[in-house]
Amino acid sequence: RILLSAMAPATELAAEREAREKLELEPIDEIMKVSAKHMAELYPMADRFTPERYMACLLDKSPTAYAGTLFPEDDSTLKRFESNPNMKRIPKLYPTKDGFATVLYSFVSGPDAAVHRGIDVVYYLDTSKPSKYITGAVRFGLKASSIILPSYGYVATAHGGCCEAVLDDILGTVVRHCQSVWMATSDFSAKLRKPVPLNETLTFEAWVESTASKGLYSVTKGKLVNSRGEVVATGEAKMVDTLVLASLMAA
Repeated sequence: RILLSAMAPATELAAEREAREKLELEPIDEIMKVSAKHMAELYPMADRFTPERYMACLLDKSPTAYAGTLFPEDDSTLKRFESNPNMKRIPKLYPTKDGFATVLYSFVSGPDAAVHRGIDVVYYLDTSKPSKYITGAVRFGLKASSIILPSYGYVATAHGGCCEAVLDDILGTVVRHCQSVWMATSDFSAKLRKPVPLNETLTFEAWVESTASKGLYSVTKGKLVNSRGEVVATGEAKMVDTLVLASLMAA
């Protein structure tokens, strides 16, 4: 069950899927060259991708943001988020020559991650709080299990690497809302405090703890919380602004 909400017209989703299938046939070296050119073309247009414009685009796309794949239709956590007027479901965005584009393919979010990796993340912005904070829900499916023994009907809990991947993603996502869309993970650490079961809806929180002078880097923190209110994993990251870093290196 894929809840794409009204994220995009069916024709747009089909076109994106077709483009993805064609991309997979290209040599990876060529893809990387095109990707490097993509970023080089965007850096001179940095004034088009300010946090203010990022936030405005997030809120504009909120009604059609991704709503989950692995979550049950009557999921109480998502219902609680959706019924709160301060909560706005938000997409992941990335800068392109055409402006901010919705990210449909990500390692930890979107239908592809849910179906193929068993990781499903739905992001929310609490408009009653500063933009340095995001929250949301995550659910791990069978493919996120650390061990599966089909002949014995045995399945372990979610792999710790899956939990860490989600933490890294939300720590990078929150800093782009308020600081810079050019942020990338420099240092990352996590603590796995409790086993994370499959097919249980967890909530997450992530926030910007501090930002260095001149905006070179920010420290972000986050946590995953199970349905009993227990913190099952925490993370901390140092996010470096690649645009500021490039300008400093060129000076």
